[in-house]
Amino acid sequence: MSATAAIARLLKDSNEWRGFYRSCCEASALRLRSQARQFRDELRERGRGDLTLASVEDALLQVARKVLPKTPAAEWDEEWAAELCDDALARISEHYAGLSASAREAAMEFSGRREWEERMVAAGVANDPAAFRDALRGWERTTLAALETATQGAA
Repeated sequence: MSATAAIARLLKDSNEWRGFYRSCCEASALRLRSQARQFRDELRERGRGDLTLASVEDALLQVARKVLPKTPAAEWDEEWAAELCDDALARISEHYAGLSASAREAAMEFSGRREWEERMVAAGVANDPAAFRDALRGWERTTLAALETATQGAA
């Protein structure tokens, strides 16, 4: 069962969780995301699979957009997107710092980024956190692969 379907089922089955969810959505996207672990644990206890925290987080935001579109949690969360990008850039920076000068120059020629950047922008416009996270992962993988290629080419 997908995380979105599991969240929807939980909210349908439980007035308590539905009320809690609504209060989180009315507070902010940050408040809703910060409760992802609690929702994941509840779903696990109910036998709804071993869902990743990221998938539950994305599902909570996706359901908010569908069922409570006028709440703060349903709006695009630029801070969240920036945090994800900062994390990806930090991981890339670790690899980049270890490159020689010639490898750094070669690494700047990486291709394939544009596609992922366009997907990230489209996901932001569509207010689709799961698609944004997937596009960012693709961008990070492409960038790390280019750094690896640059390292091998400079050796």
